[in-house]
Amino acid sequence: METLLYYPGCSIKRDFSEVERSSRAVLEALGYRVVELRDWYCCGGFPGSTALDHVKYVSSLRTLSLAQSQARELGANTVLVLCPFCYNTLKQAEKLPAERLDVYKRVAEYLRDELTPYQSGLRVAHLVEVLASRLSDLSKLAGGGLRGVRVAAYYGCMLLRPRSVAVDNPEDPGVVESIVKALGAEPVKHPYRSYCCGSYHAVGEAEIVRRNTSRVAWSVMSSGADLVVTPCPLCLYNLKKYTDLRVVHLSELVAYALGAREALSPEALRVLSPLRGEA
Repeated sequence: METLLYYPGCSIKRDFSEVERSSRAVLEALGYRVVELRDWYCCGGFPGSTALDHVKYVSSLRTLSLAQSQARELGANTVLVLCPFCYNTLKQAEKLPAERLDVYKRVAEYLRDELTPYQSGLRVAHLVEVLASRLSDLSKLAGGGLRGVRVAAYYGCMLLRPRSVAVDNPEDPGVVESIVKALGAEPVKHPYRSYCCGSYHAVGEAEIVRRNTSRVAWSVMSSGADLVVTPCPLCLYNLKKYTDLRVVHLSELVAYALGAREALSPEALRVLSPLRGEA
């Protein structure tokens, strides 16, 4: 049984417990042991939030330093992340020792009095990557139960940009569609599937989010999809609040296809149950 060291992040724990619940149910159905990182805290936001290059990575490199110790105890090497913002930040930090040694050394020296700085050997992986590595198993477990359902993927930004940490081709992603197909559903591509939803502008500039999500909604509705799935909790929130799309998190669709109904929120069940003609 492979062990995944799970980094929750702030927003998942505070605002999206349903995403955590469905994700863990899916991973356990696939045979993974999911162990939460001890004493975790905020990843520090995404690295572009400050112009001071080394400051960008202090929190994320500290997180990997903590993970390194626990991973050795567990015999694990994969840090699982559900939030694309956290993934983006931690993935960039993971690459520092090999790709930006000068920045890494400066941050590591700052952390040295507190803990043993991260060196190398961990792989930061988003849920999408883990699921995409188990397509055959997903297909067997799902049994084609979503056959005939047309599903549009919506990626958002942070899993695809910058290219150095992207989980797929930023110009023409298809990894979520491959998961949808493994579940027996029909993936439907549309032009705005990697267009920004407006992200955290929902806090202070809601009009940006309203404009961007309306474009995504037009794109999805034009495709003829029955449902939208997104791997991003913030995208999920914005699409729910500002559009009338039928949308769920990717983990919720997978959990539903695998029969893990107990892991789904009442809201997700209301959206998903009509797909099979259930009450």
